[in-house]
Amino acid sequence: MRYFLNSLGLTGLAFLFILNPAYAKEELTAVVDWAQHVDLTIPVEGIVSKVWVNTGQKVKKGQVLVELDKRIVRANLRQAKANVAGLQASYEEAKRELARAQELYDRTVLSDHDLQVAKNNEVIAKSKLELAKSKYVKAQVELEYASLRAPFDSIILRRSVEVGKAIIKLQSYDTLITLASSEKYLASAALSQSQSALVNIGDTVRVVNNKQSYSAKIVAIEYADVNAAEQLLLVVEFSSNEKNLHAGTAVKIIF
Repeated sequence: MRYFLNSLGLTGLAFLFILNPAYAKEELTAVVDWAQHVDLTIPVEGIVSKVWVNTGQKVKKGQVLVELDKRIVRANLRQAKANVAGLQASYEEAKRELARAQELYDRTVLSDHDLQVAKNNEVIAKSKLELAKSKYVKAQVELEYASLRAPFDSIILRRSVEVGKAIIKLQSYDTLITLASSEKYLASAALSQSQSALVNIGDTVRVVNNKQSYSAKIVAIEYADVNAAEQLLLVVEFSSNEKNLHAGTAVKIIF
């Protein structure tokens, strides 16, 4: 084998690399960014009563981050529930009245008009009940949304809220918490046209940070700048629990 390689010389070795791309590796300088970067707010009005997190803190999915004073939303929920109960009783009575009217009509002792009135009353009572049920569901959702929870395992990037802040619906709600995944990261690197022919979305590559190596998946190949159509950007996603890994970290993408 050694004699064979020696006999090939440099030209022959280059030929082997061309025939077998596994011998050749592309190495790109990349920059880490946060994955699942999200600005969170509370979509109901109220006064912030508790803030449970600070910048840099890691939180679990479902963990409460911010809470509003819930007295008003709980009162709205009780009112909506009571309204449903009252209108449910009215609807049941309207159904009984319609049944009696239908019976009298069948015995020819009730006019067409009176039967239609009974039918209309039943429809109106049912409509009012359905509207009340919708308001009850809305009140339930508002009570749920009065507690801002982490949508996934995250790290808090920015806290923009304090106790006492009024959440008022104008054209939009203010961002209260900015977070990103605490387990997943993105890395992006400039990619030439020739290099782009070697990769596809969904391919597995390696991300190297110092002596740490991670398996990564290509999630996008996009133009880095609309004014530089020849410049492509390779974006990969990978998972890591490394404490020193954060947005802006320089890494290598190898494929």
